[in-house]
Amino acid sequence: MEGQKKKVRLYALTTCPICKQVKKFIDEHNISYDMTEVDLLDSGEQWLMSKELKKYNPDATYPTLIVEEVIKGLDEDAIKKALELS
Repeated sequence: MEGQKKKVRLYALTTCPICKQVKKFIDEHNISYDMTEVDLLDSGEQWLMSKELKKYNPDATYPTLIVEEVIKGLDEDAIKKALELS
């Protein structure tokens, strides 16, 4: 499969070590993604983003990685499967 076709989005916190590990993992695999570091948003934007996040992850835990499906935390096997990595 040439090129990445799936839309990837990461909801993270700048202070979260697991968030940094997930970011590093997807960076190392040259995956294109959109990232929102929720703690850098102002309070109104944080509120809106948490409502959006809860649509995908009712627990609103970080990190939440969405690869046309929801992956919570650092689950390398699930990330590889979703991104069709070997």
